[in-house]
Amino acid sequence: MANTGSVAAQMTELLDEVNKDIEKSAKTNIQTVAKESVQKLKNTSPVKTGSYAKGWGVKREGDMDVIVHNRTDYQLTHLLENGHVIRNKKGTYGRTRGIKHIAPVEEWAIDELPRRIIEDIP
Repeated sequence: MANTGSVAAQMTELLDEVNKDIEKSAKTNIQTVAKESVQKLKNTSPVKTGSYAKGWGVKREGDMDVIVHNRTDYQLTHLLENGHVIRNKKGTYGRTRGIKHIAPVEEWAIDELPRRIIEDIP
């Protein structure tokens, strides 16, 4: 009976150590992928919109939560990504096409983060 307890204690210690390594890897990789996502968004955002492309940044919320957002022109993100109706004094006269620049970066980050975390686990 004593051996079973010591094996369980050793397994618990080992799993705690592995968990700490995974958590540390996740924290660093979340920050890295978020920063790289911001760079990709700055490079792929429409340029003729003024400061929109320069406004991308990372907002930290806790240890493992980050938000990639546009600080300066957040109102334009949905309009530029999905398109919008063009209006004048007489009513509507057309629709703009969306410029898909957020969705590809989001997909890249969703695929990249788990891959990097798994690579870092010893």
